[in-house]
Amino acid sequence: MAKPNVIVDTVRGLSSPTEAVAAVPGKRRARVIEINFEGGKSGFLELKDRRSAAWADVIDDMRQSNQSVYVEIDPQTNVITEVLVPLAVKVGGMKPLEDGDVEVELLISQAKHYLRRSNPDFQDLSEALKRSMDEIKDVLITEAPNTHDIIDVRTNPKPLALVEAAAPPSSSIAPMLATITPQKAQELFDLVKSKTCCPASAASPCIPFLYPDDGCWGRAHEMYRLMIAMGVSPDKVWIYGSLKTPTTNNPNCIVYWGWHVAPIVQVSGSGIQVIDPSLFNGPVTEAAWKGVQGDPSAVLVHTSGSVFHRSYSGSVTYDDAAYTKTNQVLSTYRNHLKIRSVSSSGPPPYINCLSRPAGVQWFGTIGPNATSKWYTWGWPAALHLFWTIMPITHCPGKPQLTWTVEVERANATQCTYWITVRNLTGDPVRFEGRYNVLK
Repeated sequence: MAKPNVIVDTVRGLSSPTEAVAAVPGKRRARVIEINFEGGKSGFLELKDRRSAAWADVIDDMRQSNQSVYVEIDPQTNVITEVLVPLAVKVGGMKPLEDGDVEVELLISQAKHYLRRSNPDFQDLSEALKRSMDEIKDVLITEAPNTHDIIDVRTNPKPLALVEAAAPPSSSIAPMLATITPQKAQELFDLVKSKTCCPASAASPCIPFLYPDDGCWGRAHEMYRLMIAMGVSPDKVWIYGSLKTPTTNNPNCIVYWGWHVAPIVQVSGSGIQVIDPSLFNGPVTEAAWKGVQGDPSAVLVHTSGSVFHRSYSGSVTYDDAAYTKTNQVLSTYRNHLKIRSVSSSGPPPYINCLSRPAGVQWFGTIGPNATSKWYTWGWPAALHLFWTIMPITHCPGKPQLTWTVEVERANATQCTYWITVRNLTGDPVRFEGRYNVLK
């Protein structure tokens, strides 16, 4: 199973790009960042690769938290060609599927994970998973980013030794408002939604709502923390079932979960409302929240908001006063979001998952700090059109795009519009090209 072109190790250090103008073996000189691993190996990130800045950010973040990173390296050039984030977990169960694949339960993870029979390392990986499950060992599991197909399994040499936090005394919890107004519920939703990560740069302490695949328990506990600071102590609702939820924030337009969790509040005139920006654009009823998750027989369970994780069997765990576990979960899935956003899939939302609304001529994607031009032809010259470029990649806190419009009179009755779009950020951005016919 060990692959000579794969390194899974903690990182000793990264060189500065300005100091790393070096000859990559077998290639012409190139600006690089050298990554040095604790085990003595090293590799280069080539700065001309558009993924390298995000990869360097992920690797440095994992270095600071002493986590192992997965990299694939070209053996001829020593250039890093892939960076992924292993999950530090335990194997909770393995369920054979009818097609010969295996569904693997990981602790803690809400996502469905798979070991595919088509994987040439199927037997070795299966044995490693079974062994870690039987021995209850911490493992590092690396997956294909969009399918959650397991590609690498190995013992975690540095399992996180966290002391389990006790249930917080009731006096340490802000008093719950028995009922809040709809306006207050919307204010809470807007507060947590405003913390959404910019996908490709996802900086702490943002919340990776745009990576819906996994990590809901960390997102829910961070929302709990933010709401407490606003004087409201929410409860949580947990859903267990065979969940399949449509989303525009996964390249496959759907995510599969075994469970999910979000904060809940009591709202006057509306009853219990769920606060879940990974699925909705405002507070919703529990029935609506359950309804989008694709399993009518799924079971809902309420707990105190202070519960960090609730297992299928009902056992609960808590975080400490510093929200150490919460921050670890958020960091892990911020890194997953960054890696996906600079991959060939690009940032969310995914155009193949979108329906084009009235008044939108096209969807576009523009790279970091780039300027690109689009044109649209055949418009009646007698019309007075107004063009707007609207970002659909969420990135709160700063302007993302600007644009100019030029027009060509193509013939006696028709014209062509030339629209130049400039990306003001260092992240790729998707957008709508909107038009309005002025009367």
